[in-house]
Parts: sequence; structure tokens; C-alpha cells
Amino acid sequence: MATPRLQNDNNFNERGMDMKCEGHKWLAALAIGLVGLASSAGDAAAQSVVEKIKARGYVSCGASQGVPGLSRPDEKGYYRGFDSDICRTFAVAILGDKDKIRYVPLNAAQRLPALQTGEIDILSRTSTITYTRDAVVRFVWINLYDTDGILVRKADKITEPKLLDGKTVCLQGGGSLTEKAIEETEEEFGISMKKVYYDSTLQARDAFFGGRCDSYVTDGTAAAGQRASVAKNPNDYDIIKVGKAAEPNGVAIARGDEQLFDIVRWTINALFWAEANNITSENIDEKLAGGNSEVQRVLGKEAGFGKPLGLDDNWVYNVIKQTGNYAQIWDRNLGKDSPLKVERGLNALWKDGGLNYPFPWD
Repeated sequence: MATPRLQNDNNFNERGMDMKCEGHKWLAALAIGLVGLASSAGDAAAQSVVEKIKARGYVSCGASQGVPGLSRPDEKGYYRGFDSDICRTFAVAILGDKDKIRYVPLNAAQRLPALQTGEIDILSRTSTITYTRDAVVRFVWINLYDTDGILVRKADKITEPKLLDGKTVCLQGGGSLTEKAIEETEEEFGISMKKVYYDSTLQARDAFFGGRCDSYVTDGTAAAGQRASVAKNPNDYDIIKVGKAAEPNGVAIARGDEQLFDIVRWTINALFWAEANNITSENIDEKLAGGNSEVQRVLGKEAGFGKPLGLDDNWVYNVIKQTGNYAQIWDRNLGKDSPLKVERGLNALWKDGGLNYPFPWD
């Protein structure tokens, strides 16, 4: 386990500032480089990503290093979780098989460079869309609205944010918005916390459960997953919401690939559309046989439907049949059919008070 780095260590402060400066320099240099390559062979290479996927026979997807409910391999090495299943939908759309996929575990600092170097084709790993990030990679769609949460022990009687004054908080370095949530909490309540940084969320989590920190900050869904699956007794822990942002987490690809962008966008759209039309993996054949003209068209009965994306006409049918709609993916990984029991909230469809709305297929 990595040695924790306390923020109030002078050497760490200097090194932390250097790391932040270098990070911004990297983003700026990369953005400039991408603009310079806009009409060069770099674009040609990016445009062939789908062809590369078809040639190699699998999608390479960026995953977390182990967040229950979102992305984590089981005892047989099979990745399970919301983010993992979202990535499987792209494997179905492109290759017709949800298991024609390989996951690359990445920490926060590795995920964007992995897209740029071609180590992965698609990033589906609790990544919040921000201005600077979208300047260097292309976020396609918001697939999960999240908040930030702090795990605390009930025995410590920390029942509200102001009681975190002087407490240590474990967190992963490079997760800008979780750190921002802590800073907002400090400012709002006039408190000061001691930040203990780790190279990965797993190290930060284990340090907290091992008693090295008073609290642990991460995305709210991740906090619920860690409490449900890692804590020996989940009832011994509470989650305190911190920060003011509803983080828009999205799926990302490298810039310059219009075909892959379209496939990812419309595959996610298909998940929301299917839910809105009450089409599930169980009843899809019945819906196809007796559905209205739009249902029959989108599910593949209209010749040429998949041509604009370079896909088979029945690609939407295959996606829903193999992975289910958005609600099914949510429920089995995060919601009512999972140990986490996370409410949909902003992730519900618009008609149910959420923010998700499918684009029309006109």
C-alpha cells in the first residue's frame, strides 16, 4: 500500500503544486498538438478505430481499478458494474457480442492519456465532463449524474459536514471534482480538513477502512458501493453528501473519429429510448412483432437503418436483447436488484423527474 501524503507536509505541497502545473501544461500541449494534427495522418488513424475493432475482434474499454457497482472483476475475472455494462453495449453494436470486449483498469491520471495513445478505444469509467478534459478528448454523452460523498464511521458521530473540522480525509489524487467538493465544504462551513492523497481510489478506500483516515471522499455511487461490498458491517458507516455539483459523468473517445462518436452516442440513446418505450431484454421479441412503425424500424425491420453508422440493421435489437435497457442496467448494478439500492434521482427519465431524454430517430 502506498504511503499516504499529507497535504500539510511542505515537501508534498511543493510537489503537489508541481504536479498540478505539469497536468495543466500537459493538457495545453496536447490540445495544441491535436489542433495541429487536425488535417494530418493522425485524423486518418483516428477514423479507422472502428475498423481496427472489427479486425481485432474486441473493444478495448477503460475501466476503474475496482469500484463495486460500477466496474470491478468478480472472482472469475468477469467485469461487472454499471460502467462495464455500458461498455458492453458498444461491443454488441459493433461486433454483435457483448463479451467481445477487454477491460483496461486505469486510475484517474491514466484514463485520458490512455485514450490519446490508443491504449483503449472507449472510456467508460466514472469520468466527469469538464471544459479542460473535453478539450483533449471527446465526451459523447452523460450516462450518469453523480454527487460527491464522504464515508464516515458512525462511531465517530460525524453527522454533518461541519463536524469534519480537523479530520483527515483519504482521497485519490487526480480526481479534481472530489477535491473541489472538499474545498467547497471547507469554505462553506469554515472548517479545515487534512487531505491524505493516494495513487488510486482502492488505496484511499483501504486506508480509510484500515483506520488511517477519519473519512474517505469519492463519488456518491462509488461510496455506496464501497460501503455495501467492502465494509465488514455496512451499517457501521454513513455517507455525508458534500459539494454543490451534480457531476455529469460521461463516456469518452479520442477526438477525430466521427463514426465511433456516432455509434457511442446512438447506442446510449437506444438504452433510454428502449426504457421510454417499455422495451426490455425479456419482451423485445414481442415488441418487435407487434410494435408501431418506429419500434419496428429501430429494431431492424427497415432495410438500411444501420447504414449511416456502418452497422447491421438490427444493431439496436441486439444491444437491448443482450444488455437490457438503461433501467435494467441501472437496477442490476446500482439500483433495486443490487446491494447498493441507489435511487435513480437525476438519472431517471424526464417523465419520472430525471434528466434523461432520448433523441428522436427521425
